[in-house]
Amino acid sequence: MRSLILIGTLMLPILVMANEGGASGHAEGIPLKLIGYQTVNVVIMFAGLIYFLKDGLKKYFIDKRASFLLAAEKSEAARREAEQEHLQIQVKLSKLESTADESVARAKAEAADLRKQMLVEAEAISKRIKIEADLAAKMEIQRAKITLRKELVQEAIGAARTQLDTKVTAEDHQRLQSNFINNIQAVQR
Repeated sequence: MRSLILIGTLMLPILVMANEGGASGHAEGIPLKLIGYQTVNVVIMFAGLIYFLKDGLKKYFIDKRASFLLAAEKSEAARREAEQEHLQIQVKLSKLESTADESVARAKAEAADLRKQMLVEAEAISKRIKIEADLAAKMEIQRAKITLRKELVQEAIGAARTQLDTKVTAEDHQRLQSNFINNIQAVQR
């Protein structure tokens, strides 16, 4: 209702100016009837907008206010929590500063223990590597022996073939073949 009064108050000077223009003898001036209709239309339009949008706008602004208040409460809670955390961190920091020398001594002792442990582990690893190297050397020696034996056998076979080819005559060869055939016939019977 207040808004209708406000709109009417704003439209009153327009009506007065329009009326003055018609009363002063300017018949072709501002058309008073047209302005009156337009004023009534604008008033009706604003009244309808206010009537239909009033509840929605109120609800919107109430919701907006509630969300702002909720956000303010959340930010206040977050601020309090941050202050608590800040205090806890300061307490821990002061405690750490007071026990710094003790921590350094403890760290040195742990480093010495770790050094001893690493030396023991390194010694065990070096022993294991030495044993593995000895085993690998023995395996290589065995492999070399086997290779040498194979080469010796191959050379002996080659030398025997050479001797057979050079020292066995055609007559010896004929005799060996006939002996072989006789032996095979004897085995087949």
